[in-house]
Amino acid sequence: MSEAPGAPDELEEPSEQELIDEFVNWVELMVHDIESVPDDPNTRYWCPRWWDHPEAVNRLRALHQEYIRAEGENTLSSWFIYHWDGHAKTLFAPTGPFELCRTKHNFYDRAETYIPRLVTEAVPENWVP
Repeated sequence: MSEAPGAPDELEEPSEQELIDEFVNWVELMVHDIESVPDDPNTRYWCPRWWDHPEAVNRLRALHQEYIRAEGENTLSSWFIYHWDGHAKTLFAPTGPFELCRTKHNFYDRAETYIPRLVTEAVPENWVP
């Protein structure tokens, strides 16, 4: 039996690389929109090589999944309260995944004069979370 003219094509599932690219883009856009975290005894800067920290990658993947769900339900405020805030406390804790980034990977973009933003470095080619 042939398909009726004008019938919608089946939606193709995104490839693994497309899903990785979507995740990386989300991290880069989300991080750009979040104010910088002060580097004091109780917090650490964002590490532009976030992808080089397995715990950070796992936490960011969890945040991304919940962000997609929250976006669909239009509950981004809840996402920040129940997901981002808790993970951010760990990501930027003195003993969190970026704890050694005070001396490694420490690049802070102060070019913006209004509100400094966190930056990222390009993910290595063929990187897989």
